[in-house]
This record gives sequence, structure tokens and C-alpha cells, in this order.
Amino acid sequence: LYIKLTIMMKTKLIAISAFALTIGTIAILPSCTRIANLLTANVAMQTESVNVTIPVTTGVNGVISVGPESNKYNVDSLIQAQTAGQFNASNINSVKLKSVVFTLSNSNTMNNFANFESVSATFYSNTDNTPYTVSIPSNPDITTNTLMLPVDTARELKSYIGNEFFYTVEGKLRRPTTIPLECSITFAFNLKVQGN
Repeated sequence: LYIKLTIMMKTKLIAISAFALTIGTIAILPSCTRIANLLTANVAMQTESVNVTIPVTTGVNGVISVGPESNKYNVDSLIQAQTAGQFNASNINSVKLKSVVFTLSNSNTMNNFANFESVSATFYSNTDNTPYTVSIPSNPDITTNTLMLPVDTARELKSYIGNEFFYTVEGKLRRPTTIPLECSITFAFNLKVQGN
């Protein structure tokens, strides 16, 4: 009888423990899911630089426009690489513009960004074809081969993240140029990704 009672108590204890463990696991799973949904990561993204040639322009009236030029960029692979495979493009929660840089590779004292009274860059993508423009409306008359355009770092640009980007450069001259200017345009973004 003692042995029977001991076996019955052990069986009940095992059953109660198993039940408690099951209930505990069920209670924890939604919490883990909620925690996973709260996980976030910041990802720096710089699209491939686009190279354009600004043609020789003898007049200073009107606006020079070059483009659109395009490049393809695998955003999904970038996010996976920077988050050790924990996130991908479907986890993008927010996209903000960090910087836009123009660089001339063949400038000289007579042909550089000082020749330009104003400069702008426009981009759109295969997911949002509404042009988004950043500009320097009053460019200083200073000899330089690099321009950093002012950007709105608070503007949400998530809708533009696709896999192909299109760029146009425009400028109004204050002085004519005498050589074609080779210009690279680099857009950098800050992405925030979050668990689903």
C-alpha cells in the first residue's frame, strides 16, 4: 500500500509539473513574441555612387540638367549583412536621408562648384516615382570639388526603398565651364528595422 501511494504521488507530481511547465511555456511564448517585435536595429545604407557628366556650358542663362541616371541596389542583402541575418527588407520600419554629397573628379581652378549659382539633386525609385529633391539654392562662390547638400533628416522616405534608384542633377551657372565635369553623387540613408 505504501509503495502504491508513493507511486501515485510521484505520478501526480509528474503530471502537475508537466502541466505547470506547459502553462509556463504557453505564457512565455507570447511574451517572447512581444519581445521579438520590440527588437530594433539601425542600418546605415549608402547606395552606389552615380556618375554623371556635366557638359561644357558657355551661357549662364537657364538650368543645366543631367539624368536621370540609375543604379540597382540590393537593400535586402545589405540589411541581412548588417544584422547577422536577423532582419531583412520586410523589417524596414523607417528610412531617413543622412547625406547627399557631390564630388567632382576632374575639377580645376576655373571649373569647379564655384561656377554654380545653385545646385540640386533629385531621386526616385522603382517603388515611388515621385521626385524628391535636395538643393543648395544659393551656392557660395568658393572653389571646391565637393558639395554637401543640406538634407531634411526627419523626413520619412520609407516608400522610396526599392531595388532601383534614379538620379537627376541640375544646376544654374554663375560662370561658364570650359571642360565637361565628371561628377559623382552619393546618397546615404539611415534605416531602422524592427521585428515583425
